Amino acid sequence: MTSGVAPAGLPPSLKRFILMVVVAGAVATAAAVAIAPGRLGGGEPADVAVLLALTTVSEVSGLRLRHRGAAESLSLYESMLVANTALLPAGPAMLVSLAGLLLAQALLRRPPVKLLFNAGMYGAALGPAVALYHAVGEAGVPLAPRSVVAMALAVATFALFNMLLISQLIATVEERPAREVVGESFKTSTLTFLGNASVGLIGVALWLRAPVVLPAVLLPVATLYLAYRSAARETEERDRFQNLYEIGQSLSSSLVLDDVLPVVLPRVARLFGADEARVLFAQGGSRPFGAIHDAEGFRYGSASDADLEALRLLGDSMHPVLGSREGAPAGWREVIAAPLVAQGRHHGVILLGNREERRRRLAPTPTRFTVRDPLLLSPLASGLAVSISNATQLAQIKEEKSKLEQILGLSSDGILLLDGKGRVRLWNQAMEGITGVAAEEAVGLAYNEWLAGPDPSGRRVTLESVLAETGPGNPRASAEVRIHTTEGLERWLRCNHSLLFDGDAWTTDVVIVHDVTAIKQTERLKADFVATVSHELRTPITPIKGYVELLRIKGAKLAEEKRQEILRVMAERTDHMARLIEDLLLASRISSGSPGSAVPGLQMERLDLVRVARAAATDWLRDPGCRLALDLPGEPLEVDADSMRLGQVLVNLLSNAHKYSPDDQPVVFRVVRDGGWARASVVDQGRGIPREELERIFDKFHRVDDPMTMTTGGTGLGLYIARELARAMGGEIEAASVLHQGSTFTLRLPLAAAAETTADHWPTPASA
Repeated sequence: MTSGVAPAGLPPSLKRFILMVVVAGAVATAAAVAIAPGRLGGGEPADVAVLLALTTVSEVSGLRLRHRGAAESLSLYESMLVANTALLPAGPAMLVSLAGLLLAQALLRRPPVKLLFNAGMYGAALGPAVALYHAVGEAGVPLAPRSVVAMALAVATFALFNMLLISQLIATVEERPAREVVGESFKTSTLTFLGNASVGLIGVALWLRAPVVLPAVLLPVATLYLAYRSAARETEERDRFQNLYEIGQSLSSSLVLDDVLPVVLPRVARLFGADEARVLFAQGGSRPFGAIHDAEGFRYGSASDADLEALRLLGDSMHPVLGSREGAPAGWREVIAAPLVAQGRHHGVILLGNREERRRRLAPTPTRFTVRDPLLLSPLASGLAVSISNATQLAQIKEEKSKLEQILGLSSDGILLLDGKGRVRLWNQAMEGITGVAAEEAVGLAYNEWLAGPDPSGRRVTLESVLAETGPGNPRASAEVRIHTTEGLERWLRCNHSLLFDGDAWTTDVVIVHDVTAIKQTERLKADFVATVSHELRTPITPIKGYVELLRIKGAKLAEEKRQEILRVMAERTDHMARLIEDLLLASRISSGSPGSAVPGLQMERLDLVRVARAAATDWLRDPGCRLALDLPGEPLEVDADSMRLGQVLVNLLSNAHKYSPDDQPVVFRVVRDGGWARASVVDQGRGIPREELERIFDKFHRVDDPMTMTTGGTGLGLYIARELARAMGGEIEAASVLHQGSTFTLRLPLAAAAETTADHWPTPASA
């Protein structure tokens, strides 16, 4: 029994094994020739020629059997090994046996790697067997009882070595234990060697005793040939069943084509004895694209011209088509094409085939495909088509899921999904931003954990109260609720519920959450602004009205000192109203134009920021309970600015710090040089500003106070006007704060000497 493997793409382990066998065969042959060189035929060249011819014919006429990854051949070659060993000396027996093998392999055009392996295998197995026979048997008497026993031992030795080497080859190709392969091939190997040994001994007996009846040996030869063919078919069917099982396992193991095809295609090719297997996917292009398994391994690529010829062979047929011998399309020696159809949809074509040989052979190469193969391929093609269909649907689902995740991730509205028990199953990124609760924390907990709270009327809103009025005929509900984020910020949310019902019970609730805090704040700001302006105007108007009435009634009777005091208070209240009205008008002008362009009457001049800062702090420094600390440099810091507006900005920052910090905590007013910039910072140790409010504090009318517990007065225009004035003078105001620890407001202006070079390059913001 000879064996071989595909010559291309040999793994390193297989190459090492083949090299080892070839070396062992060469050593065994050389040893046998060296120990008992003899003379070829003992002076009978005709006998040697006959034995050589019979040895060659016995190998050429073998039955070829595909056994998984390797090709085996069941032949009468072992019979001639017995005859050569019994009739020739050790050296000539080895040479004639190997020469006949090599000549047969050459006639069959076997690849060099197969030829070398078979020669090495038989040399390695035959060497010990020939040596044992000549050591134990009776010299020159092949039919003596002692010689027959020696021949039995030699045949057993040869059979054992041969079976182990072939099994190891198959195990290496298939990457599985050699013991398992030995168990599978033991029956066939035993039958082969027993039958061949018997035929060989009969032939030797007839050769020596009755050459004239030697043709009678053809009868047991024919019987043995039929037995071999039956064993070969049994082995092929067993291997086909094993391959079908493995292919089925692979098709069901994964829904990802990149995992399935590299495993399935080689196994399908092995099942049908094909050198190449291809799956070409259905697509709109002129040249299909698909997965390819051939001598180069597995890869993806475009269909070749030969593939297109095979597709033309299939045409519009919905069943596998076989092209063999004269019916094979150009580029193929034989090919099977089968459509991949699942769920009424055409997914592509599978091609199995063997290419045309470029070099001519002495005889036509036998085909490997039979008329039964298309019938076997049909269910496999259906299973593969189902796998491709499932993989395509899975890819589409993943793509849609990815798009949905992107939509959910980019949505500015919060989206959450509830199961029938009111537990969160989905919590998108916007919900994390709205509530400050991470998805990992929210998923799995109840809706009421996060989104229950009072509505605008003060009534507590829960999931149960929202859904109480819903049903299969009215699956939508909406409610507004107030919550507090993890940072303690108040949020007003409008939650729109859309439910899915199974009978009378809801199973899924999709909730779209809109953050309406800004709308609520705008409504509140409108109301607060009217109330605040009314209060701010009423405060100075009330004493003015009272004093005017007092002067009208008792003006002439009042002492001059009292009259002057009344006039002073009226002037101060009038100035306060004028500043308030000016702030409102200035804010209106600024908001109606681009930043800096609507500030009227700016008179830019060279000023000392240190002097202006000291003047701005005068009013606070006069207070006996002053808590303002100055940190001013000794040298002047000259800037280009409007004197009045610069003082207004600094006064606003100082007023803001005193207003939002406790009376017993200091306020630091610091002026420093910062590269090409002058920096004036006001640092307090007040309540601090939440991170999300830092930018909004510069909005018009914005107040950080809780409207229900407002403790400070003002219109909310101070910081807005201060920043716009700073920008109009080429500077900027920045805010930094740590909640419950304090805030820092910094005015930055370019130094007069560096104004032209630094105007477009802002320094790194300072932290509190």
